[in-house]
Amino acid sequence: MAPGDSNTSGADQPEVRAWLAQLEAEAAVLPQRRRAELRASVHDYLADATRDAGPDAGAAAARAVAELGAPAELVAEAGGYPVSPVDDLPPGAGIEGGVGTPRLEVTTVGLLAASVVLAVVPATEAVAPVPWFVGTLLVLLSRRWGAGDKALAVLTFGVLGVPLLLLGRDELPTAASLAVSVLLVGGWLAAATRLIVRARAAREPGRGLRMR
Repeated sequence: MAPGDSNTSGADQPEVRAWLAQLEAEAAVLPQRRRAELRASVHDYLADATRDAGPDAGAAAARAVAELGAPAELVAEAGGYPVSPVDDLPPGAGIEGGVGTPRLEVTTVGLLAASVVLAVVPATEAVAPVPWFVGTLLVLLSRRWGAGDKALAVLTFGVLGVPLLLLGRDELPTAASLAVSVLLVGGWLAAATRLIVRARAAREPGRGLRMR
């Protein structure tokens, strides 16, 4: 899969050579067998894409690598990683290489917390579903939070937040309601703290919005 392995497959095109070189560098983290399988798969894909292209083989190869996507994603998929272990960006340049408090994650947690506060106050409970819906959607689209963090956020705020406050808070006796309220507040605070901590430290766990 080294650049220049096959000029007839269009690999001599600068953009294709650069893509293959990046893939080769990314694939260095894979076991030898998986690396060989990935090379063979990419080679076969390029061969199929350029087989009948004739003099347009270079352009066909360029389109093929564009369709394959980022080399890091191919390596991550081949190795079963949440992301490629190779860092392309310097610290602080983006999610992959740096840490810090991402503003959109903090905003997301703030929306969820605000929805709870709005739902508690009778005068504002009618507007509580708006930040609740937006916050829950942003949680599900996040690339910083993994499946476990998203499940925690959806359970704590998406289920035990506005829906419970608006639909079920009047169903409990006063004593039980007080106990549940204390538990809920503790759960909300613990979940919000965990989500922010995880957002600060986590690499991209998967597909979704780039939450920075």
